[in-house]
Order: sequence, then C-alpha cells, then structure tokens
Amino acid sequence: MYHREEVGPVSVVTKARRARRRALAVPLLMSTLLMLVLGELLLRQHGFLLVLVWLAAAALAQTPLGEWWASRLFYAAQRPLTHQRYTLAPVADVLLQHHMAPAGLQLLVGRWGASVNGLGRRTLVVTRDFVDLIRCGELPPRLAAAAIAHELSVMRAGLTRTEPALHVLLAPWHVWLSFMALMWGSARALIPLRLMQISLVTNWGVGLWLGYSDHPAYYAGSALLTVALLTWWAIRSAERAREAVGDLGLIDAGLATVYADHLTYHFTDDYTLDRAVRLRQPGTRMTSPPRRGHPWCRGDYTTQSTRAALRQASI
Repeated sequence: MYHREEVGPVSVVTKARRARRRALAVPLLMSTLLMLVLGELLLRQHGFLLVLVWLAAAALAQTPLGEWWASRLFYAAQRPLTHQRYTLAPVADVLLQHHMAPAGLQLLVGRWGASVNGLGRRTLVVTRDFVDLIRCGELPPRLAAAAIAHELSVMRAGLTRTEPALHVLLAPWHVWLSFMALMWGSARALIPLRLMQISLVTNWGVGLWLGYSDHPAYYAGSALLTVALLTWWAIRSAERAREAVGDLGLIDAGLATVYADHLTYHFTDDYTLDRAVRLRQPGTRMTSPPRRGHPWCRGDYTTQSTRAALRQASI
C-alpha cells in the first residue's frame, strides 16, 4: 500500500519554479496596473516615466550592491553585531559539520520578514528575534541550523536569485495586499470567520446570477473573486513547492529529523504532519487510494485483514 519512491531534486526544483511563475502572474500584473494608475495621478501624461524608474530600480536590485540595499530596505538588515556573531557561532559550527556553509555567503540580521530569508545569490537574512531565541536557549543550535539549512537549500536551487528585483516589482502589490489584510482583519474582529467565508461564496453566486439574468457587467465581481481564489491557491502551492525543495536539502544534509521533530511538536494540521513523516522517511507516499468497499474506507480497523495491512505498511 505504501512504498518508498526516490524523488529527484531536479524534478522538485522544476515543479517549484513552475509553481512560482504561476503564483507571480497576477501579483506582477496588479503591480503594473497600480504603478500605471499612480503614474497617471502624479505625473499626468508623463506617468510612464514612473514605470520606467520602477523597472530600472528592479534591474539595479539584481546587482550585488542592489542586493545589499534591497536587504536594508525590505528587511532593515545590517551586519551582525559582536554579541550576535557570538550567539550564532554554535549554529555555524553545526552548518560546517553538515557541509551547509557556502563560501561567499553574506549573513545579515534584520528586523522584518520571516525568521530566515534568502535574498539573491549570496545574502541570507535572519531576524533579531531568531537570534534572541538562540541566545535565550529557547531555540537549540541544531534546530536553528536546520532552519538556516532549509533556506540555504532553496538558495542553492536558484529560487531566490530574482528576489531583490521581485521585492521592488511587487512593492505596489504588497502595499495593496497589506491594506486588504487590514480590512479583512477589521471585519474578522466583528464578523465570525465562517460567516465571512459564506458571504464571499454567496456574493460569487449572486454575481453569476445577476450577470445571467440582469446584465453581464455583474460577472466582473464573480470573476474578481475567482481570480483572487486562484491567486491564493497558486501562492500557497508555490510556498509548499518551495518547502519541498528545502526539505530535500535537509534530508541530504542529515538535519531532517530534528526539523521534523520541531514540526510535529508545534503543529497539528494534516499537511505539516505529513511533511514531518516525509522528512523522517523520504519518498514515502500512498501509491493509490483504497478501493471503494475497503475496510479503511468504511472506517473499520478491527478486521484481521486490515490489521495485517497496517502492519505491512509499518503504520
């Protein structure tokens, strides 16, 4: 029922790149439209000049100097101070032992973003909170090294090479998204989440009905909701594909088990628990779903055949 399947890193990286391109399609289009509108508002007939400056800034961000300034601007990053270097020294020792310390890497400490962020070809940014957790003993050096190794694996796969330019190009999208997140958070404070989800589905259906029965213009609202849902799904798929690339790197480096223990201890959702199993037992997956009428589908786990199947699957 279960078997171990060796998944090549090339196929995983290819899937991650494809998922990333799908996830960037709508945000890049929205950022371009927002910049065009802003240019028209600020410069009138010369609004295209603002778009040209925006594109030039994205191109400059791909240079080594631009990569440094992008880390300063988007993460408030700087070179680690003496006490931060001292705190990170045991983590660096673990990375060296597992051959996960690439030459030429520039380690910076920032204030914003995720705990560990790869930027460009040679810049890795960890947050001050991440360093403080190591200093206080709440984050063991080996687990911290696993988190950094995960991001280094993503960098080695080339998935962060265009991050400096994308930070510039997607800045309008992130501003608009932050505003929408603020509005959504304000609504959630007053309306239960389930009711908000039902209302979105209802609005989508009402838009379709009004477009069919009254005027085609009402289709626009349903179309926008559909695009928003597809964009969310694409971004979520890209994040998971990115995680798969980092997980392969952890397996190769021998740091997968400690990271899996961390996931199991802190998360309870099915996806994360499955991910922890894949980290401990790489390549394990179900080849095909159980047939209809199988005891597993009926929820019957007491028959002798089912118990034998479970033992054979090492569950």
